[in-house]
Amino acid sequence: MPAQGTRRVRYDAAIIGAGANGLAAAALLGRAGRSVIVLDRAQTCGGRCTTREFHPGFRASPFCDEVAPIPVEVFRALDLARHGAIFARVPQQRFSAAIAALRAQAMAEAAQAQEHGWFGRRQSRPWPLQDWLHRSLKEACADLGYGAMAGALEGRAADPAFDGSALHLLSPGSGGSGILMGGLGTLGRALEAAARAAGADFALGMEATDLRHRKRRAEGVRLADGTEIEARAVISTLDLRRTFFSLFAWKDLPPQTIERVAQYRHAAARARLLIALDGPTPFSAPVYLGDRTAGYAAWRSAAIAEMPPMTLRPVSAADPGLAPDGKAVVTATLGCVPYRLFDGPWTNEKRAALKERVLAALDLEAPGIRSKALAAELIVPPDIEAALGLSEGDLDGGEIAPDQMFALRGFENCPGGRTPVRGLYLGGSSAPLGPIATCAAGAAAAAALAADLEAGLLK
Repeated sequence: MPAQGTRRVRYDAAIIGAGANGLAAAALLGRAGRSVIVLDRAQTCGGRCTTREFHPGFRASPFCDEVAPIPVEVFRALDLARHGAIFARVPQQRFSAAIAALRAQAMAEAAQAQEHGWFGRRQSRPWPLQDWLHRSLKEACADLGYGAMAGALEGRAADPAFDGSALHLLSPGSGGSGILMGGLGTLGRALEAAARAAGADFALGMEATDLRHRKRRAEGVRLADGTEIEARAVISTLDLRRTFFSLFAWKDLPPQTIERVAQYRHAAARARLLIALDGPTPFSAPVYLGDRTAGYAAWRSAAIAEMPPMTLRPVSAADPGLAPDGKAVVTATLGCVPYRLFDGPWTNEKRAALKERVLAALDLEAPGIRSKALAAELIVPPDIEAALGLSEGDLDGGEIAPDQMFALRGFENCPGGRTPVRGLYLGGSSAPLGPIATCAAGAAAAAALAADLEAGLLK
């Protein structure tokens, strides 16, 4: 880590964010012989890819149980299996096999939209799946059933009858990747190991407060303690709003950029309940509860439905190491939970009421299970925002909607995560590839940066 104060250290790339995308970008650039530093306000790497003990002896991944799949080419290039990230496949239901095929098509065609695949330099053709911008989730799931719809909207808020809602099938915020023994923290550690093996430096526990720039050209990053990191380019894995409204003064941005960022919408709707059980789980597969349409209507009014849509997962059934022998961990992922409620911010009383509602629903599904709950930790959107630095706690980095997907995500006509600020790249979930696959946005940004360096555009 660079010394505190005003000492200047120069790198080819400074990467803001040590989550999956930032670590992937660091590893790829490092392997290409570029000097890289990864910056994160957290003391540890991983972002959402973490696992922690929430009750003595009981562990879970706090923000999600699974992530979108990693493209095979990226997984192999990062050598993640050697670093310990080995996914175990789970038995697929009828609808999950069909959706897996659709998602594979989405990733393949997204790769084709890059001139030379995931590591290409320029996006040279339109996104072939843009017809999905006009399909409803209800229509797309007509032959797949309720489970497919519930899985696509897990932790989200959308009306499945709206045109474009089918995009949630192609943007698997949870599901489709398989199971990592030890939780998502295994993936976070593997990505960190890959980045360190590639020679990346790290500055953890210190927030990036300003992006150093001159004449709309990124030149580095200033940290909270005054340390200035000089870099020929910067990759930000923060969402669009955080990147431009927290790292720049408004006077330094052109009006059209301010307008674009101000119009960008978030749709935070995820809450999580981590439950430690004094006994085995009463079910062995995910259970979907609640009415998605009613939940969405309540969310639009900044309220929570009486029975919010939720997915119950017996995570320790597949990974017994997450709980002591004879005991279990169950997670509840709720959708349609507002960032801010109509009657004000979240309070201890509101948190207790929501926790009670979820435990009651769990007891209805499996009578008697509530009495076995040793502990239950609730995580609501403001908690996700505080932990991960995501605007409104939105894990998707922006609403999944027709005008915010594919080439329309981030900045139009700026392929590879490029932005109107030369030398600044979006490499997180607000970039075009962000919602489609894990690590893909970071890989695309790294490829674009490397190509621009090679072409002499970032001297």
